[in-house]
Amino acid sequence: MSGRLRILTRDLRSYPRQFWVLTLGTFIYVGAAALAFPFEAIYLRNELGTSMTMIGVVFGLVPLAVMPFQFWGGQLTDRLGRRIIILSSVLVGVVWFVGFAFVTELWQVAALVALESALGWPLFQTASNAMIADLLPSHRRQEGFGLTRVAMNLGVVLGPALAGLAWGRGVTYRQLFLAAAGGCVLMVVMMLLWIRESRPQSAIEPHRRVDVHGRTGFRIVLHDRVFLTFCGVAVLAVFCFGNFGSIFPVYVTDVLGVAKAHWGYLLALNAGVVTLVQYPLVRALRNRNRMALLAVSSTLLAVGIGGSAFAGPLWSLVILIVVMSVGESLLAPVTAAEVSDLAPEAVRGRYMGVWTVVWNGGAALGPAFGGWAMDTVGGRPAFASLLVIGLAGAAGFLALAPGWRRRKTAQTAAARATA
Repeated sequence: MSGRLRILTRDLRSYPRQFWVLTLGTFIYVGAAALAFPFEAIYLRNELGTSMTMIGVVFGLVPLAVMPFQFWGGQLTDRLGRRIIILSSVLVGVVWFVGFAFVTELWQVAALVALESALGWPLFQTASNAMIADLLPSHRRQEGFGLTRVAMNLGVVLGPALAGLAWGRGVTYRQLFLAAAGGCVLMVVMMLLWIRESRPQSAIEPHRRVDVHGRTGFRIVLHDRVFLTFCGVAVLAVFCFGNFGSIFPVYVTDVLGVAKAHWGYLLALNAGVVTLVQYPLVRALRNRNRMALLAVSSTLLAVGIGGSAFAGPLWSLVILIVVMSVGESLLAPVTAAEVSDLAPEAVRGRYMGVWTVVWNGGAALGPAFGGWAMDTVGGRPAFASLLVIGLAGAAGFLALAPGWRRRKTAQTAAARATA
């Protein structure tokens, strides 16, 4: 056991220093945000009296309306650099949480959602993913993305746990939102002091032709059929998972009767499971067919989230969240690694920008559908439909598995030929 620990320690130390700075900053950013974001939909429902349909519209359709800005974010990540986009996006997070602390009308919430969805977390995803791909070689990216997701989930463990304790001491929604804004400020200071630009030289030359047909910029992305097909399948799994952060908390508190404080602990359980299993799981499966791994992930997400339609006592919900958490552990790092490998270096930011749109598009359509379905057919039937959608995603990934295996075999043969 000690030998394995030494190998793991040596492996972790081999990552570059800037990777760990970014990972620590991500932990602080997400941990601060997690004080507030699990309770935003509950706040709208209970304090502002907003219907589930309107909550779905605000958290679902409003982000879709500003989604073109996320394509622009991918372009800016290539042209201006990763560092400035990371800093700008976290500053938008400060505005988001301070604004949420003082909103009184739904239109104000919609304006904040539009701002954050256009220039906040999605741009951070694009720029930070591109920076990780810049810093790490191809064979280490899947594990690297896994480590950053561990940091995120450590933040999600800390945030809701502290929020649950705060609820017991009478802390208000406003105080939680302002505390989240303070954490974002700390992240900005860290990035100003310790992060450096990682943009490759090829991205600084915007007119350089990087494919055999002489295409540049987004034309390369839009003609990449393998990448676009992958995105079309992946959006189904993300659609299912997207309900967890916004519609699911209302479902478990209003329909299943789970207390708000208990929801915070359930969310911490989710993050705790992901934190514990993600890196060792991704590391152990690093040489496996990624499409097969994603089929397993989509199946577990479908069962964990959609299966809540049949949940009974609290312990059954605990089991389903553990199942979902294992599926989540594979989804983000494996998909991000696949996108970074498919992307030519010179347009890596654009590929990551498109992937951010796909991820956030699925995450936005999911709550829009989930909120409408809960108001229309009821909570349990709405979540039963997510079971079907997640399983459809799994079937799609299985259909892509043979093609991935052929590409991997060809890449390995080409590497050996040039060695």
